Amino acid sequence: MMGLEDEWRPEGQSAATRWLHDAARALDSVESRVGRAASDLFHDSAVTLSDQHRAQIAQLIRALIGAIEDELRVRLIGALESSYPLNDTDFSSASDATVAHRLHDAPIAPPQAATDAALIAQLGSATTPIALPLLEPTPLLREPDLVAAMLRRVDEHRLALMLGRGSPYHVADLAQRLLDKGDTALAEATMALLIAESRRYDAFGDPALARTDLQPGPHRKLLWAVAAALRHYLVDRQGMAEARADLLMAGAVRGLLAEHDDSDTLEARADILAKLLSDRDMIDDQLLVDALEEGWLALFTAAIAQRAGMDSTGVWSMVTDPHGLMLGTILRAIECDRAAAVTMLYRIGSAEGAAEDEIVARAEAFDRMSQRQAAEAVLIWRLDPNYRRAVIEIGEGGRRR
Repeated sequence: MMGLEDEWRPEGQSAATRWLHDAARALDSVESRVGRAASDLFHDSAVTLSDQHRAQIAQLIRALIGAIEDELRVRLIGALESSYPLNDTDFSSASDATVAHRLHDAPIAPPQAATDAALIAQLGSATTPIALPLLEPTPLLREPDLVAAMLRRVDEHRLALMLGRGSPYHVADLAQRLLDKGDTALAEATMALLIAESRRYDAFGDPALARTDLQPGPHRKLLWAVAAALRHYLVDRQGMAEARADLLMAGAVRGLLAEHDDSDTLEARADILAKLLSDRDMIDDQLLVDALEEGWLALFTAAIAQRAGMDSTGVWSMVTDPHGLMLGTILRAIECDRAAAVTMLYRIGSAEGAAEDEIVARAEAFDRMSQRQAAEAVLIWRLDPNYRRAVIEIGEGGRRR
């Protein structure tokens, strides 16, 4: 793995000026694409996203918000069936635990019991979405990390199809070889990744995004956003006391958060497998080629990230760089053999529909780069993603001034 201290010295400061410029341009393009998509997501006249992208992302949103709403409804029904209503006791200075205790001990009033029974019936039988219509006009569904996750899922699905991996039941030859190694830890990690990958597809083979595949930040934000929409429904449309609605929604969300395993996302499972492979010195050029040839993009991305000492999100941005500059750069930085690198550049370029002369130009650019130039060009991608974003924001601010 490359070391930061080996990638920059004063005497080499200007050696990779061109490649640093290309890296900055690619970084700007990736980050601004997410920002533009977040702004344009719900505008039919938007030009940032293709019609197919917009339709697929809209379907992801509907399914994701609907699934979270269903889970929260189930928990609300369970809480309503066992809870007691607020009485006239002053709870203004009480803690959540105290309020919950007093609610539990308070006798239920017959009118409230009837109201709860009617609400339970509505929550259990309603087919009209509650949360999505309330959330769509707000900025809550335009959160950059959420939009980035949806864009990645749609892009990954499209690219995997072009590479021939179009079924949730497909087991790549590479996966089978890893399962047959006789290494228990490796086999378990491989199976866990295959199971996580099956969540990429809905019942019709279209891209899907489960809430359990979201990163912790957007996952928490989205759960609380849907809970706020349901709270609005309980208070404004069902006449529930605000304090009671808040406690019910808080309990439902905390229950889902307590059950969430951050290590079970698709990307996390790929990272775990890649780390095991790295520990066994198994991430060679052929493994990268095989993973890509078989459309196993989660492992392909994680394996490059492991070799480069980067986060897989940054590597994915390089793989899908619209200028086609950064994949060759990171492959040179990790000292990938030319034959393997050109194969990967060709497969990605062909899958994206790039012209043959453009793919040749990418291969020639790989040939012209030194490993040191490439390492310096990707240095910023190896640093914290928040730092990368701040660099772009400050740069954009400077240009606006």
